[in-house]
Amino acid sequence: MAQHLPGKVARLISDFLTIGELTTLIEHEMEKRIVARHGLVKLDALLTLVARLKNSIRDALPPTQKKEIGRLEDLIARLRKDLEKSDMATGRDALAAHALHLDLMRIVDAWKCMGETTYAVLASDLKEIDAELLRIANSYPAALAYPGAFTFSVEQTWQEVWRNDTYLGDPNRPRLANIYPGIGTAGIVASLPGGHPAQDVTIRATGIATFLRQVRIMLQAVSRGCEVERLFAEMMLNDYCALWELLFVSGVQNEHGKVDLCVLDHWTSDGWCGASCLAALKNNPHPDLGAWQQTRNKVTAHVDADADIWRADLKHWPMTVDTLIDEALRVIEAMRDCASLDIRSKFFFIPPTQLTGEVVGLSNQAGRYWKDG
Repeated sequence: MAQHLPGKVARLISDFLTIGELTTLIEHEMEKRIVARHGLVKLDALLTLVARLKNSIRDALPPTQKKEIGRLEDLIARLRKDLEKSDMATGRDALAAHALHLDLMRIVDAWKCMGETTYAVLASDLKEIDAELLRIANSYPAALAYPGAFTFSVEQTWQEVWRNDTYLGDPNRPRLANIYPGIGTAGIVASLPGGHPAQDVTIRATGIATFLRQVRIMLQAVSRGCEVERLFAEMMLNDYCALWELLFVSGVQNEHGKVDLCVLDHWTSDGWCGASCLAALKNNPHPDLGAWQQTRNKVTAHVDADADIWRADLKHWPMTVDTLIDEALRVIEAMRDCASLDIRSKFFFIPPTQLTGEVVGLSNQAGRYWKDG
Protein backbone atom coordinates (compact mmCIF):
# COMPACT_ATOMS: atom_id res chain seq x y z
CA MET A 1 0.00 0.00 0.00
CA ALA A 2 1.34 3.42 -0.95
CA GLN A 3 2.73 5.46 1.93
CA HIS A 4 3.58 9.14 2.30
CA LEU A 5 2.86 9.95 -1.35
CA PRO A 6 2.44 13.72 -0.81
CA GLY A 7 5.78 13.96 1.00
CA LYS A 8 7.57 11.85 -1.60
CA VAL A 9 6.19 13.95 -4.46
CA ALA A 10 7.21 17.17 -2.70
CA ARG A 11 10.70 15.81 -2.08
CA LEU A 12 11.13 14.73 -5.71
CA ILE A 13 10.13 18.18 -6.95
CA SER A 14 12.44 19.78 -4.38
CA ASP A 15 15.29 17.52 -5.46
CA PHE A 16 14.86 18.40 -9.13
CA LEU A 17 14.74 22.12 -8.39
CA THR A 18 17.88 21.81 -6.27
CA ILE A 19 19.67 19.91 -9.04
CA GLY A 20 18.79 22.82 -11.31
CA GLU A 21 20.36 25.24 -8.82
CA LEU A 22 23.49 23.10 -8.73
CA THR A 23 23.83 23.19 -12.51
CA THR A 24 23.72 26.99 -12.27
CA LEU A 25 26.35 27.06 -9.53
CA ILE A 26 28.72 24.59 -11.20
CA GLU A 27 30.90 26.30 -13.80
CA HIS A 28 32.42 23.20 -15.39
CA GLU A 29 30.56 22.01 -18.48
CA MET A 30 31.07 18.28 -17.97
CA GLU A 31 30.18 18.37 -14.29
CA LYS A 32 26.99 20.32 -14.99
CA ARG A 33 25.66 17.35 -16.95
CA ILE A 34 27.12 14.78 -14.57
CA VAL A 35 24.90 16.34 -11.90
CA ALA A 36 21.98 17.03 -14.25
CA ARG A 37 21.68 13.30 -15.01
CA HIS A 38 20.18 12.82 -11.57
CA GLY A 39 17.30 15.10 -12.50
CA LEU A 40 16.23 12.50 -15.06
CA VAL A 41 15.94 9.95 -12.26
CA LYS A 42 13.78 12.32 -10.23
CA LEU A 43 11.45 13.00 -13.16
CA ASP A 44 10.96 9.30 -13.85
CA ALA A 45 10.09 8.58 -10.21
CA LEU A 46 7.86 11.66 -10.02
CA LEU A 47 5.72 10.61 -12.96
CA THR A 48 4.94 7.32 -11.27
CA LEU A 49 4.21 8.73 -7.82
CA VAL A 50 2.30 11.87 -8.79
CA ALA A 51 -0.06 9.76 -10.93
CA ARG A 52 -0.81 7.58 -7.91
CA LEU A 53 -1.24 10.66 -5.74
CA LYS A 54 -3.70 12.10 -8.26
CA ASN A 55 -5.76 8.90 -8.10
CA SER A 56 -5.69 9.03 -4.30
CA ILE A 57 -6.97 12.61 -4.33
CA ARG A 58 -9.73 11.75 -6.76
CA ASP A 59 -10.87 8.82 -4.61
CA ALA A 60 -10.97 11.09 -1.54
CA LEU A 61 -13.03 13.86 -3.17
CA PRO A 62 -16.84 13.81 -3.13
CA PRO A 63 -18.43 12.93 -6.51
CA THR A 64 -19.35 16.55 -7.22
CA GLN A 65 -15.76 17.74 -6.70
CA LYS A 66 -13.78 15.11 -8.64
CA LYS A 67 -13.49 17.52 -11.57
CA GLU A 68 -11.14 19.59 -9.39
CA ILE A 69 -8.23 17.33 -10.37
CA GLY A 70 -8.68 18.12 -14.07
CA ARG A 71 -5.85 20.65 -14.23
CA LEU A 72 -3.54 18.35 -12.28
CA GLU A 73 -4.28 15.58 -14.78
CA ASP A 74 -3.42 17.93 -17.64
CA LEU A 75 -0.13 18.97 -16.03
CA ILE A 76 0.88 15.35 -15.45
CA ALA A 77 -0.04 14.43 -19.02
CA ARG A 78 2.08 17.29 -20.34
CA LEU A 79 5.09 16.19 -18.33
CA ARG A 80 4.64 12.58 -19.41
CA LYS A 81 4.38 13.57 -23.07
CA ASP A 82 7.60 15.58 -22.80
CA LEU A 83 9.54 12.73 -21.22
CA GLU A 84 8.33 9.46 -22.71
CA LYS A 85 10.30 8.30 -25.75
CA SER A 86 12.51 11.38 -25.48
CA ASP A 87 16.28 11.71 -25.20
CA MET A 88 15.77 12.37 -21.50
CA ALA A 89 14.06 9.01 -20.95
CA THR A 90 16.86 7.30 -22.84
CA GLY A 91 19.49 9.27 -20.97
CA ARG A 92 18.17 8.13 -17.64
CA ASP A 93 18.88 4.48 -18.43
CA ALA A 94 22.11 5.00 -20.37
CA LEU A 95 23.66 7.72 -18.22
CA ALA A 96 22.08 7.86 -14.76
CA ALA A 97 20.37 4.84 -13.23
CA HIS A 98 22.04 2.24 -15.48
CA ALA A 99 24.68 2.10 -18.21
CA LEU A 100 22.85 0.42 -21.06
CA HIS A 101 24.42 -0.14 -24.45
CA LEU A 102 23.29 2.42 -27.02
CA ASP A 103 24.51 3.76 -30.33
CA LEU A 104 27.19 6.36 -29.61
CA MET A 105 25.35 9.24 -31.24
CA ARG A 106 22.16 8.33 -29.38
CA ILE A 107 24.11 8.67 -26.14
CA VAL A 108 25.54 12.01 -27.25
CA ASP A 109 22.07 13.27 -28.20
CA ALA A 110 20.77 12.32 -24.76
CA TRP A 111 23.75 14.07 -23.15
CA LYS A 112 23.22 17.23 -25.20
CA CYS A 113 19.51 17.23 -24.40
CA MET A 114 20.40 18.17 -20.85
CA GLY A 115 20.81 21.94 -20.99
CA GLU A 116 19.74 25.21 -19.45
CA THR A 117 16.59 25.68 -21.53
CA THR A 118 15.37 22.12 -21.06
CA TYR A 119 15.86 22.21 -17.32
CA ALA A 120 14.27 25.62 -16.97
CA VAL A 121 11.16 24.42 -18.82
CA LEU A 122 10.96 21.26 -16.73
CA ALA A 123 11.44 23.22 -13.51
CA SER A 124 8.58 25.48 -14.55
CA ASP A 125 6.39 22.43 -15.20
CA LEU A 126 7.17 20.99 -11.77
CA LYS A 127 6.47 24.31 -10.06
CA GLU A 128 3.04 24.34 -11.71
CA ILE A 129 2.34 20.82 -10.47
CA ASP A 130 3.49 21.82 -6.99
CA ALA A 131 1.28 24.93 -7.04
CA GLU A 132 -1.73 22.91 -8.17
CA LEU A 133 -1.22 20.36 -5.40
CA LEU A 134 -1.00 23.18 -2.87
CA ARG A 135 -4.22 24.67 -4.25
CA ILE A 136 -6.05 21.37 -3.90
CA ALA A 137 -4.63 20.86 -0.40
CA ASN A 138 -5.81 24.32 0.68
CA SER A 139 -9.23 23.92 -0.90
CA TYR A 140 -9.86 20.31 0.12
CA PRO A 141 -7.73 19.50 3.17
CA ALA A 142 -9.69 16.33 3.83
CA ALA A 143 -8.54 14.96 0.46
CA LEU A 144 -4.90 16.06 0.51
CA ALA A 145 -2.30 17.17 3.05
CA TYR A 146 0.61 18.40 0.97
CA PRO A 147 3.77 19.98 2.45
CA GLY A 148 4.87 21.80 -0.72
CA ALA A 149 8.24 21.76 -2.48
CA PHE A 150 11.18 24.12 -2.14
CA THR A 151 14.79 24.41 -3.26
CA PHE A 152 17.39 23.16 -0.79
CA SER A 153 20.20 25.56 0.04
CA VAL A 154 23.29 25.65 -2.19
CA GLU A 155 26.31 27.72 -1.17
CA GLN A 156 28.36 30.04 -3.35
CA THR A 157 31.48 29.08 -1.42
CA TRP A 158 31.38 25.61 -3.02
CA GLN A 159 32.16 27.22 -6.36
CA GLU A 160 35.45 28.60 -5.06
CA VAL A 161 36.45 25.18 -3.76
CA TRP A 162 35.66 23.50 -7.07
CA ARG A 163 37.79 26.04 -8.98
CA ASN A 164 40.87 25.01 -7.00
CA ASP A 165 43.36 22.92 -8.97
CA THR A 166 43.21 20.16 -6.37
CA TYR A 167 39.48 19.79 -7.04
CA LEU A 168 38.03 20.50 -10.52
CA GLY A 169 40.39 23.29 -11.54
CA ASP A 170 39.96 26.17 -13.93
CA PRO A 171 36.51 25.82 -15.57
CA ASN A 172 37.72 27.61 -18.71
CA ARG A 173 40.61 25.29 -19.48
CA PRO A 174 39.90 22.36 -21.86
CA ARG A 175 40.31 18.84 -20.50
CA LEU A 176 40.84 15.33 -21.77
CA ALA A 177 38.16 13.01 -20.37
CA ASN A 178 37.34 9.48 -21.46
CA ILE A 179 33.58 9.57 -21.13
CA TYR A 180 31.42 8.24 -23.93
CA PRO A 181 29.34 11.42 -24.43
CA GLY A 182 32.42 13.61 -24.13
CA ILE A 183 32.33 14.66 -27.77
CA GLY A 184 29.06 16.47 -27.06
CA THR A 185 30.51 18.66 -24.29
CA ALA A 186 32.28 21.97 -24.76
CA GLY A 187 35.70 22.05 -23.12
CA ILE A 188 36.15 18.27 -23.31
CA VAL A 189 38.39 16.33 -25.66
CA ALA A 190 37.24 12.71 -25.68
CA SER A 191 38.21 9.53 -27.47
CA LEU A 192 35.79 7.89 -29.88
CA PRO A 193 35.06 4.16 -29.80
CA GLY A 194 36.55 2.46 -32.82
CA GLY A 195 33.58 0.15 -33.28
CA HIS A 196 35.10 -2.75 -31.33
CA PRO A 197 32.56 -4.12 -28.78
CA ALA A 198 35.13 -4.65 -26.01
CA GLN A 199 36.48 -1.15 -26.55
CA ASP A 200 33.00 0.36 -26.41
CA VAL A 201 32.07 -1.31 -23.13
CA THR A 202 35.45 -0.35 -21.67
CA ILE A 203 34.82 3.31 -22.46
CA ARG A 204 31.39 3.07 -20.87
CA ALA A 205 32.95 1.65 -17.71
CA THR A 206 35.60 4.37 -17.76
CA GLY A 207 32.86 6.97 -18.09
CA ILE A 208 31.00 5.72 -15.02
CA ALA A 209 34.25 5.66 -13.06
CA THR A 210 34.80 9.28 -14.11
CA PHE A 211 31.28 10.24 -13.03
CA LEU A 212 31.96 8.71 -9.61
CA ARG A 213 35.28 10.51 -9.30
CA GLN A 214 33.90 13.93 -10.22
CA VAL A 215 30.86 13.61 -7.93
CA ARG A 216 33.14 12.60 -5.06
CA ILE A 217 35.29 15.68 -5.71
CA MET A 218 32.25 17.97 -5.70
CA LEU A 219 30.90 16.31 -2.57
CA GLN A 220 34.05 17.23 -0.66
CA ALA A 221 33.01 20.89 -0.68
CA VAL A 222 29.51 20.23 0.63
CA SER A 223 28.55 20.44 4.30
CA ARG A 224 27.77 17.06 5.83
CA GLY A 225 24.18 16.46 6.84
CA CYS A 226 22.59 18.76 4.26
CA GLU A 227 20.18 17.65 1.56
CA VAL A 228 22.72 18.32 -1.19
CA GLU A 229 25.00 15.75 0.43
CA ARG A 230 22.14 13.25 0.08
CA LEU A 231 21.74 14.12 -3.62
CA PHE A 232 25.45 13.62 -4.31
CA ALA A 233 25.39 10.36 -2.34
CA GLU A 234 22.42 9.18 -4.41
CA MET A 235 24.37 9.89 -7.61
CA MET A 236 27.34 7.93 -6.28
CA LEU A 237 25.26 4.93 -5.23
CA ASN A 238 23.50 4.79 -8.61
CA ASP A 239 26.81 5.02 -10.47
CA TYR A 240 28.52 2.51 -8.20
CA CYS A 241 25.79 -0.10 -8.76
CA ALA A 242 25.71 0.64 -12.50
CA LEU A 243 29.49 0.22 -12.68
CA TRP A 244 29.46 -3.10 -10.83
CA GLU A 245 26.72 -4.42 -13.11
CA LEU A 246 28.45 -3.18 -16.26
CA LEU A 247 31.64 -4.90 -15.17
CA PHE A 248 30.07 -8.23 -14.23
CA VAL A 249 26.47 -8.69 -15.40
CA SER A 250 25.73 -9.54 -19.05
CA GLY A 251 22.39 -9.19 -20.83
CA VAL A 252 20.94 -6.18 -19.00
CA GLN A 253 18.21 -4.66 -21.16
CA ASN A 254 15.02 -2.60 -21.13
CA GLU A 255 13.06 -0.69 -23.75
CA HIS A 256 15.88 1.84 -24.22
CA GLY A 257 18.98 -0.32 -24.34
CA LYS A 258 20.49 -3.20 -26.27
CA VAL A 259 21.63 -6.51 -24.83
CA ASP A 260 25.39 -6.55 -24.38
CA LEU A 261 28.08 -8.54 -22.63
CA CYS A 262 29.65 -7.12 -19.49
CA VAL A 263 33.24 -5.91 -19.44
CA LEU A 264 34.53 -9.16 -17.94
CA ASP A 265 32.83 -11.30 -20.59
CA HIS A 266 34.08 -9.05 -23.41
CA TRP A 267 37.64 -9.11 -22.09
CA THR A 268 37.50 -12.88 -21.58
CA SER A 269 36.11 -13.70 -25.02
CA ASP A 270 38.57 -11.35 -26.73
CA GLY A 271 41.59 -12.51 -24.73
CA TRP A 272 42.41 -9.21 -22.98
CA CYS A 273 45.17 -9.55 -20.39
CA GLY A 274 43.16 -8.00 -17.55
CA ALA A 275 40.34 -10.57 -17.64
CA SER A 276 41.61 -12.83 -14.85
CA CYS A 277 42.36 -9.79 -12.68
CA LEU A 278 38.83 -8.51 -13.24
CA ALA A 279 37.42 -11.95 -12.41
CA ALA A 280 39.20 -11.77 -9.06
CA LEU A 281 37.49 -8.44 -8.35
CA LYS A 282 34.11 -9.99 -9.19
CA ASN A 283 34.78 -12.64 -6.56
CA ASN A 284 35.46 -9.95 -3.95
CA PRO A 285 32.26 -7.86 -3.77
CA HIS A 286 31.38 -5.67 -0.84
CA PRO A 287 29.68 -7.92 1.76
CA ASP A 288 26.62 -5.66 1.80
CA LEU A 289 26.34 -5.26 -1.98
CA GLY A 290 22.86 -6.76 -2.02
CA ALA A 291 21.57 -4.27 0.53
CA TRP A 292 23.19 -1.42 -1.37
CA GLN A 293 21.50 -2.52 -4.59
CA GLN A 294 18.14 -2.66 -2.81
CA THR A 295 18.65 0.93 -1.67
CA ARG A 296 19.46 1.86 -5.27
CA ASN A 297 16.38 0.03 -6.54
CA LYS A 298 13.92 1.40 -3.98
CA VAL A 299 15.30 4.79 -2.97
CA THR A 300 17.88 6.41 -5.26
CA ALA A 301 17.23 5.17 -8.82
CA HIS A 302 13.53 4.63 -8.15
CA VAL A 303 11.24 5.56 -5.28
CA ASP A 304 9.23 2.73 -3.77
CA ALA A 305 5.68 4.02 -3.28
CA ASP A 306 5.03 1.46 -0.55
CA ALA A 307 8.13 2.16 1.58
CA ASP A 308 8.37 4.61 4.47
CA ILE A 309 9.55 8.04 3.36
CA TRP A 310 12.28 8.16 5.97
CA ARG A 311 14.16 5.35 4.21
CA ALA A 312 15.47 7.99 1.82
CA ASP A 313 17.32 9.80 4.64
CA LEU A 314 21.03 9.04 4.74
CA LYS A 315 20.92 7.94 8.36
CA HIS A 316 18.69 5.03 7.31
CA TRP A 317 20.90 3.82 4.45
CA PRO A 318 22.79 0.52 5.00
CA MET A 319 26.10 2.40 4.69
CA THR A 320 27.62 5.76 5.51
CA VAL A 321 28.64 8.22 2.83
CA ASP A 322 32.30 7.63 3.72
CA THR A 323 31.86 3.87 3.32
CA LEU A 324 30.25 4.43 -0.07
CA ILE A 325 33.15 6.66 -1.17
CA ASP A 326 35.76 4.16 0.03
CA GLU A 327 34.08 1.24 -1.72
CA ALA A 328 33.69 3.14 -4.99
CA LEU A 329 37.39 4.04 -4.88
CA ARG A 330 38.31 0.42 -4.12
CA VAL A 331 36.47 -0.87 -7.17
CA ILE A 332 37.74 1.91 -9.46
CA GLU A 333 41.37 1.43 -8.41
CA ALA A 334 41.10 -2.35 -8.80
CA MET A 335 39.53 -1.86 -12.22
CA ARG A 336 42.34 0.53 -13.16
CA ASP A 337 44.95 -2.03 -12.09
CA CYS A 338 43.28 -4.69 -14.24
CA ALA A 339 43.07 -2.32 -17.21
CA SER A 340 46.79 -1.52 -16.93
CA LEU A 341 47.62 -5.11 -17.88
CA ASP A 342 46.54 -4.62 -21.50
CA ILE A 343 47.38 -1.67 -23.73
CA ARG A 344 43.88 -1.87 -25.27
CA SER A 345 42.34 -0.88 -21.95
CA LYS A 346 45.19 0.91 -20.20
CA PHE A 347 45.02 4.17 -22.16
CA PHE A 348 41.32 4.66 -21.40
CA PHE A 349 41.78 4.71 -17.63
CA ILE A 350 43.10 8.23 -17.35
CA PRO A 351 41.26 10.66 -15.03
CA PRO A 352 40.08 14.00 -16.48
CA THR A 353 43.25 15.95 -17.25
CA GLN A 354 43.59 19.65 -17.97
CA LEU A 355 45.33 20.46 -21.24
CA THR A 356 48.09 23.04 -21.14
CA GLY A 357 48.34 26.15 -23.27
CA GLU A 358 51.06 24.49 -25.35
CA VAL A 359 48.58 22.01 -26.83
CA VAL A 360 47.63 22.98 -30.38
CA GLY A 361 45.08 21.62 -32.82
CA LEU A 362 42.37 21.08 -30.21
CA SER A 363 39.41 23.36 -29.62
CA ASN A 364 37.32 23.66 -26.50
CA GLN A 365 34.51 25.13 -28.60
CA ALA A 366 33.48 21.78 -30.05
CA GLY A 367 30.45 20.34 -28.38
CA ARG A 368 27.57 22.09 -26.71
CA TYR A 369 27.57 24.44 -23.78
CA TRP A 370 24.96 24.07 -21.03
CA LYS A 371 23.47 27.45 -21.93
CA ASP A 372 23.05 26.40 -25.58
CA GLY A 373 20.48 23.66 -25.15
